[in-house]
Amino acid sequence: MGISETFATAVSGLQANANKFRLAASNVVNANSDGYTAKVASTSSQSPSGVVTHVSQSDQPVDVAREFINMIEARIGYGANAQVIETTRGMSGSLLNLIA
Repeated sequence: MGISETFATAVSGLQANANKFRLAASNVVNANSDGYTAKVASTSSQSPSGVVTHVSQSDQPVDVAREFINMIEARIGYGANAQVIETTRGMSGSLLNLIA
């Protein structure tokens, strides 16, 4: 995997985790709305690199504790992908310094 593919994968991971966090927050906000059922986010691989988030409607009420766990997981995943970007940036800078 090249540098551009690594960046693309990490950026798609940032977007996927941001979407998962946003969905969990929306579920919490709407938990007490009449007739509202939880929406569920899932991710899948996207060719050639990266992930994409899919949202589906469940028939279950919102479990607020589960949604907070989802937000924590999304925050950790977002941070991990941000670290991949930072590490890749540093590696590409070092590589350019070797070439120059």
